[in-house]
Amino acid sequence: MGCSLDSFSPPDQAILRAWGDRLCRYCAQTGEVRWESFAWESVRSDSHQLAVKVGSSEIWIQGSPARAMGDGCAVFGEQGRALDLIACVSAMAAHVGAVLGVSMPKHPAAWRVTRIDVTGNLVLGSVTEVKQALTYLRDCEGGRYRVSQVQGDTVYWSQRSRLKAGKAYAKGPQLRKQMQRPGYDGRKYSPEELEAADRLLRLELRLGAQFWRERSGVSWWAADADYLVGIWEEYFGRMLGEVEVFDVEELKERVLKTAPTEGQGRSAYGTWLMIDSQGWERARSAHSSRTWYRNLKILRESGLGDADLAAGQVVPLRRPKLLECRLVNSWDELRKVV
Repeated sequence: MGCSLDSFSPPDQAILRAWGDRLCRYCAQTGEVRWESFAWESVRSDSHQLAVKVGSSEIWIQGSPARAMGDGCAVFGEQGRALDLIACVSAMAAHVGAVLGVSMPKHPAAWRVTRIDVTGNLVLGSVTEVKQALTYLRDCEGGRYRVSQVQGDTVYWSQRSRLKAGKAYAKGPQLRKQMQRPGYDGRKYSPEELEAADRLLRLELRLGAQFWRERSGVSWWAADADYLVGIWEEYFGRMLGEVEVFDVEELKERVLKTAPTEGQGRSAYGTWLMIDSQGWERARSAHSSRTWYRNLKILRESGLGDADLAAGQVVPLRRPKLLECRLVNSWDELRKVV
């Protein structure tokens, strides 16, 4: 998030311009400065830092608002305010303003937000099932999804995109790793909380600068919780799908019932069988573009997600006999489930 220095009083501008380090390139013979860059500086918040950079015309702040709100909970944030973007931006700005000793602009329009992470936590049966779910998600490609990187128990989709990018990881192990870092002085999670967090599959959707500039349809401060949750559900919901089937005949009946005609239903189901036997790319090359996308539309409307289509089988992520899968938004909700 950034703000023009013109929004600050002259005394505060002077404080900001004198703060932080500069990186310069200069001529060793004449001493002439060829260019000057402003470095990011860390402002301690809780376990990590908010990072601040003051340029010639703007101040930029980056980091998690959870680090400046409530007790610094990195799992659910401050209950009731995690999706309140105005509250998040205000808390981050106020924290940095207090550290730097300047008065921050309070009107939302003064700030330009270029990235927002919308997160959701799914409760599964155990940390083992969380890791098993991640193995299925690693294969979730096709359509909008491109697995760009896999690191340990973390899966990334479209990591370099300025529009939308996804991330999935096991929250419990991530918290333990964080708390074991030297010098960690953030929120201390109890053994009971860590045990409960082991069952969380964290799904994060990054809405980048291009999204807010070209696709959002609203200013960032007008994006309420329902708007953000809807985008998150649309992104990950299509990935996971809704169908809970256990045999091919049940899936076939669902596809035939969903399709506008029996012929289109049989064609869509044939596409599914080809994906299952020969893989996504080979199945795609065997269809015309029109038939391919029509059949995919029917399969998705039948409840299959992109993870299913990429794998060529109904992934066990949603099978109730294997695990419990529920979205939770607070420690209280999580305790009721576990």
